[in-house]
Amino acid sequence: MKIQGSSKAGIAALMVVLSLSGCHKTAVADEDPQERKPLPAPFFEGLPLSGNLATARKAGFGACLDGTKGMRCRKEGVMVMGVGPLSAAVDLDAAPIEAPARFDHVTLWHATDQGAVLDLGERLKNADWQSCLTPDEERYLHLPSPVRIAIDTNYWGIRRVVISAPPPAAKTYC
Repeated sequence: MKIQGSSKAGIAALMVVLSLSGCHKTAVADEDPQERKPLPAPFFEGLPLSGNLATARKAGFGACLDGTKGMRCRKEGVMVMGVGPLSAAVDLDAAPIEAPARFDHVTLWHATDQGAVLDLGERLKNADWQSCLTPDEERYLHLPSPVRIAIDTNYWGIRRVVISAPPPAAKTYC
């Protein structure tokens, strides 16, 4: 049996469509993008340094407050390198509807003792972390780890610690 040219093209097009049909993920209509399974995230002392709402909840962050620019989820009683208990928060950005909101750092503080987080700086130095001063913070890094820690030196209210694991940048951290 001989297949004519237009039939060959039709069969080829059908084969392409059939082969591509399994190559994409279809969205589930009832699936909340905020609740999707979290992607692997970098952690420091049990704290997630990036992720989505599901990542934060899985790590014990709750009491989430929705604001105009995003959402803040908190966790109390956090210990970092033996320092604490501290309060911790992740700030999820306001993302487009199609994409889940994400966070890229965790913030720590002590509500009544501004010096409590300074103990963390001493522990980092004793663990051979490099440090440098900027006008507003003391920064810590421990190569080759991507983790970056900044402790406020200039503050107006509550002294904060910000822990992140940003991608490599051209500009040096310290």
